[in-house]
Formats: sequence, C-alpha cells, structure tokens
Amino acid sequence: MIYIRILLILLFSPILLLAQSSSKNFSFSEISVSPLTTAQGVNHTASGVTDVLQTFANPAFSDSTVDNNLHFAYLNYLTDINQTSLAYAKMVDSFGLVSGYFRYLDYGTFQETDEVGNELGEFKTSEYEIGVSVSKNYRQNFYYGGTFKQMFSSFYSNSAYGLALDIGGYYQGENGLQLGISLDDIGFRVIEFNNGQAGLFRPSINIGASKKFSKAPIILGLQYNNIETWDLASSDIDQSDNLIVDQLTGVSKRRTLTFDNFARHLNLNAIIAPSDKFNLIVGFDFRRRLELAANQRPALVGFSFGIQAKIKKFNLQYGVSSYHLNGAINHLALSTNLNEWHLKKSK
Repeated sequence: MIYIRILLILLFSPILLLAQSSSKNFSFSEISVSPLTTAQGVNHTASGVTDVLQTFANPAFSDSTVDNNLHFAYLNYLTDINQTSLAYAKMVDSFGLVSGYFRYLDYGTFQETDEVGNELGEFKTSEYEIGVSVSKNYRQNFYYGGTFKQMFSSFYSNSAYGLALDIGGYYQGENGLQLGISLDDIGFRVIEFNNGQAGLFRPSINIGASKKFSKAPIILGLQYNNIETWDLASSDIDQSDNLIVDQLTGVSKRRTLTFDNFARHLNLNAIIAPSDKFNLIVGFDFRRRLELAANQRPALVGFSFGIQAKIKKFNLQYGVSSYHLNGAINHLALSTNLNEWHLKKSK
C-alpha cells in the first residue's frame, strides 16, 4: 500500500499544484549544496556516493555510514558570490535517518547612491535556506523520505520568505542498480518582494538511475530532469529563430518537439571508485552546455569534475563546474564522523 500512496502523491501533486496560480521559486535553491553535486553537475536522485547532503538531492537517501556525520562546505560561486553550508545526520531507532542542513548565500556589499550619484552608505544582500529531512527504509531495498525547508531572501529593503516540501523514493538493488525519483518544491511564498501577491511554487519532478559494476570500479549515472516541463528551451534566445511558418495563415510558431529540448533534460555522470577512500567524478549537463556555451568557443562549459578522498578521520570533497568560458565555480567540503572520535576517546 505504501508504494501506491507514494506513487499517487508523486503523480498527482504536481498536476493539482500547477493547475493553480504559481510564482517563481527561490532560484538560489538550485545552486548545489554539496561538492559531489557540483561534480556530478546536478542534484542526482540515484547517486552512487555517500554524503550527508545527498538528502538535498533525494530525501529518500538513507545510509547508516553517515550516522553522526558533520559536514561543512564552502562554495566560491560566480564573481564575488559565496555560499557556506552546514549539515548533520543521525540515525534514530525505529524512525530512520534524520538530517538537517543550513546554507547561507552572500552576494557581497553594495554601495547605495541617490539619483545624482551621492553615496548614501552600503548594504548587503543575502539568502539562506534551512532544511530538515527524514528518510525511512521500507522492507529491504526501498526507501522513502521528505525534506521540509524554509527559504529567505533579503535584497536591500525588500525580502521574501517561502516554505516548501521535497519528497522522494529510492531503490538500491543488490546488483549495483540504484533508482531514484524526487518531487521538489511543493510549497509557496509566504511573503513576496515589494508586498506582492504570494503564490504557489512550480514543482519539478526528476528521475535518475545509476549502476555500479561488480568487475570494474566505476559507477555510471543518468538523470532526466524536469519531467513536468517539456519545453525547457522556451527562454533560450538562441532558439527564437527555430520557427515554423504556416503557409496559409502566415502565423509562425517555434518548434518544441525537438532533440534539443529532449537533451536539455539529461545529465550524465561517472564515478571512478578504485577504493572506499578515493573517488573521481565527472559529469556533463546538456542544458548548461546548450544555454551557456559560446557558439565559437564552447570550451568545457557543461562539464564538471570532482574528487572525494578519505584522510584519516576526515572526508575531503572538491568539485568544479564550468559555467562560462571565463568562469567556473569551485566547491570544497570537509566532513567527519563523530562516532570515530568518540570511539578513539573511549579507548
């Protein structure tokens, strides 16, 4: 019965929500929280790596090895934008894995001037998000979970506040196959900028699969994002000329049933894991490549890379992703399992 209930929620919740008026989501929530997410290029719902912040990608993730794990990450985003995040997870008997995260995005300090250029002072702009996740095992290989999150934005004298829920399902097969599905941003803005009318968010549905091979130290992953929206190229200015003109009426419309639109939903990634203490990660996001790469010099836009290494009691993670010919983001994290420190102290 639990499968039927989860399936009905995943299938019908977006339809009910999208049928009502919707407002834009907090766009900063799409920025990765974990370097492993940065390295894979997307919040992968069926990731083959263990990380406290994987619950941000899929609330159903549950792994006993992250019990009592503390995680700190720093992201040097584009220009002077910086993000810090903190996460912690704890296995609770008969309840499941309970985790929480906090992230703070700082856009820096700006100079305030009047209409003729006189300096009036300085002001800062920032955004933050707080989330609490609970994931639980159903039978042996099936997991389900949810994340309740609060988002706040402050820009000069304006602010906005929103509440949202992410839900997910996850299957971990004994043959190395992992499947995941998530329904993100079921929520609404409580407070809108400039005292505007609050509205519902537009949820997104994402599905992913990964496969770990028994005879090779490699994990391959594939994800299809934004199932609820086919035409992801509608806001791409490069697609404005892709038109069909009706010979009778002269009315033109843009082609939407194209391979380009299909590709924008896809993400590919691979993890090379020669040991439990060392991973190399590479990802490729088609949408980022198609929307942000320069036609003449696309370079590595859309590609992402990362590394994860266990050094004594610490887990070091680093991810880099190319967004532009002249710019890439760098993501660094350090985590530790507090159980290891406790065991050593006990001895």
